Amino acid sequence: MLVFVSLFGSYTTVLEAFQLELRIKIFDQGCTQLEFPPLGLVRAKTHLPPLMLSVRLTNINLQQLEKVLSQTGDTAYLNNLQALAKREAKIFLLRLLWLAFIGGFAGPYLFGERDRKRLMAAALAGVFLLGCLLLVSYATFQPLAFMNPEFEGILAAAPWMFGLLEDVLLHVKNLGEQLELVAGSINNLFTQVERLQPLGTLEGDLKVAHISDLHNNPAGMDFVRQVIETFGVHMVIDTGDITDFGTDIEAGLAAPIEAFGIPYVFVPGNHDAPNAIARLRSIPNVHVLEEGVLEILGLRIAGIADPAASGPSMVVAADTVLAAYALRLQEIINKAQLPPHLIAVHHPRIARHFLHKVPLILTGHTHQFSLEQHGETVVINAGTTGAAGIRGLQAGRETPYSLVLLHFARQEEGNLFLKAADIIHVFQSKSGFSLERRLLGTVSAENLPENEGEQEKSENNAF
Repeated sequence: MLVFVSLFGSYTTVLEAFQLELRIKIFDQGCTQLEFPPLGLVRAKTHLPPLMLSVRLTNINLQQLEKVLSQTGDTAYLNNLQALAKREAKIFLLRLLWLAFIGGFAGPYLFGERDRKRLMAAALAGVFLLGCLLLVSYATFQPLAFMNPEFEGILAAAPWMFGLLEDVLLHVKNLGEQLELVAGSINNLFTQVERLQPLGTLEGDLKVAHISDLHNNPAGMDFVRQVIETFGVHMVIDTGDITDFGTDIEAGLAAPIEAFGIPYVFVPGNHDAPNAIARLRSIPNVHVLEEGVLEILGLRIAGIADPAASGPSMVVAADTVLAAYALRLQEIINKAQLPPHLIAVHHPRIARHFLHKVPLILTGHTHQFSLEQHGETVVINAGTTGAAGIRGLQAGRETPYSLVLLHFARQEEGNLFLKAADIIHVFQSKSGFSLERRLLGTVSAENLPENEGEQEKSENNAF
């Protein structure tokens, strides 16, 4: 019985996207072991009998995994998945008991025993012994033992990883619950600010939300949605790094964009690989601007993707490559019938080439907000709308969620110009937000102070 169960006791099954190998070892520690090749394993002492219960992940179906992740909030789906797991576990246990029966029968038979009753007694003894071990294991099983697990391989870093994951989930959950309150509070604040002069005359023809560097943060995506709904935004311009590694699964986190119901212009950053870009293209209201000039709602936008977006490396390109991309974009603009109202690029080094050549430049990458005026060119870096993702939580210094709301007005001949920019920062540790309005098109360039226009600034501890 011991030999048969040990040699033939493995069982391979598929649970949705995961192919698993279940195995049992007798006369081992009373542990449950989870194996994740090639990362290592996680082990905990969960029961009393000398059995090692092992679950090994042998394969993942990435397309199916995407479907699983999309239904994690569906209670019925999770109940069905749990029922499927229980059924497979029962099949595994019945298989073990059958092997115990065969092993108990085969042992004495191989040593010359031919009496049927004695052979059946030996087979049933094997079943009884294994059944007792499994029953006591089930009765004494403690899942909470995995609160203090052992790790091998790369997963030795797991305690730190789990702690970080806990922080991430806590921040995302708390912030997600608070964003609606923040957006509503900012709207109330604007109601008061609009009564001031000269802001009362600000109402423009087109509102554009400039965002950047979401880095897989769902709270950042919720932040964008709340701003769109609260302020009646007409369009979003994203200057890249919506993902961290550019995988299909990460790109799936951008699914809420379709529900925005407005044009979403996306200029890929160095963390956005071809697979993620292709996935974004499949969203109806997304306009991926890898190279060229788009005109949407009367606004002409020129842009070019970050050089690293052409592959999976994510490595920031050398200055010579960035300069070559800037020249390529300049050639495209020169061939266009009409000049662009703005240029959107991920890396600020590409943007430098267009100073004094276009009215407005939008960038990202640095995770630091900035608004600078160089002659008649305004350069805006939205900072990071996703608070830099996980790396933002690791930093000792807080990185706020940031977004810039651009107000465009039309001249008599119908041409759009930037009238004002509203800068919104949402803080986690401070539990509040700051809002700053800078008037740009309402004053002449020669009267603008260096690096900024007229401004109104407000802060509120809204949470």
